[in-house]
Amino acid sequence: MQNLNHFRSIIILAVLTLPTAVNAESWICEQGTLIREINVERETTNAVPCSVNYNKQAEGLGSSVLWTASADGSYCDMKANGLAEKLEDLSWSCTAF
Repeated sequence: MQNLNHFRSIIILAVLTLPTAVNAESWICEQGTLIREINVERETTNAVPCSVNYNKQAEGLGSSVLWTASADGSYCDMKANGLAEKLEDLSWSCTAF
């Protein structure tokens, strides 16, 4: 039984440490002292409706909704991931979580 629990722990740890950028719901992007947050938010467990929020709270600029979708939840995921990639192309360091 102890070996089974150990094996489960290893599997859970392995799954949690897999790269998550493709399926991420949120990113923290940093450049120097600037911090930006990108979040895909859903009202329910369904893929839609969804929205992509961009937060510049550390700069006192608050959050804004950049995109929304009511028919295709993958739209929000695609737009959020694209924004994180664009920021990285502009020398920001983005971490998915």
